[in-house]
Amino acid sequence: METIRSVDAMRDATGWRRHDRQIGLVSTKGNLHKGHAALIKNCISEADISVVSIYVNPLEFPDDEAFANHPRNVAADKQLLETLGVDYLFLPTDNEMFPAGVRDVTTVRLPHLAVELHGVINPRLFNARATAWLKLYNIIRPEIAYFGEKDMQELVLIKRMIAELNLTLRLHSLPIVRDDNRVALAGGLAQLTQTELSQAPILFQTLNDVGHAVRDGARNFNKLEQTAKLALRGGGFDTEYVAIRDAETLASPSKVSRRLRVLAAAQLGLARLTDNVSVEI
Repeated sequence: METIRSVDAMRDATGWRRHDRQIGLVSTKGNLHKGHAALIKNCISEADISVVSIYVNPLEFPDDEAFANHPRNVAADKQLLETLGVDYLFLPTDNEMFPAGVRDVTTVRLPHLAVELHGVINPRLFNARATAWLKLYNIIRPEIAYFGEKDMQELVLIKRMIAELNLTLRLHSLPIVRDDNRVALAGGLAQLTQTELSQAPILFQTLNDVGHAVRDGARNFNKLEQTAKLALRGGGFDTEYVAIRDAETLASPSKVSRRLRVLAAAQLGLARLTDNVSVEI
């Protein structure tokens, strides 16, 4: 695996190999876990050239302290990527990604969905992620990009950006990777105590209960969401949201919606956990 830190070097590395070969990209913020590994394995198996980016985007964070406190473990990440057999690790600096600084920079403006759900908590998050992702796309120019369905709101927004900006890219989404207790894998799980780890499966169980109710004919979605919030509170969670949305757009379900997603985000101890389940009606 070759580690590359500059934009020009990354373009040079993949540019001359592009003819008749497909480049796959998995973009991450590092602190890699088995969920990332599943995406990367798919990238390696499907693409001719595999690229993993690790970049903690300062635009996402409300202040310098939050940015500095974001967990980083580059040495362990590199070891995992070497073991998996990745071709290139793109590890740019802030100066490479934003040479004019981040205080007054050109950014992507996404549709209103970006300020719903998790966007209520952090209205700048998805525009910031889309800006960094679009820069990575223009630097690396992959034919395929890989995303996990755990971050469903980001996935839907990136799909829409690809379509509306006419990007020449295929997006492959992969199902959520779970541990033996059906908890969606996330870096934040390492922050949980043993007691909290025993509580963590309640999130998936609660979303499944909502899904079963919808499949059985329940259509008072607001009541189902409120009931789920109460269940999570009883399980020790501080819930940000539970939402039943159209699976394709994440808009509120219409009369013609046949595929839904039940999504939730909740704080458990020091960790913010997110999850979602698919529902066919």
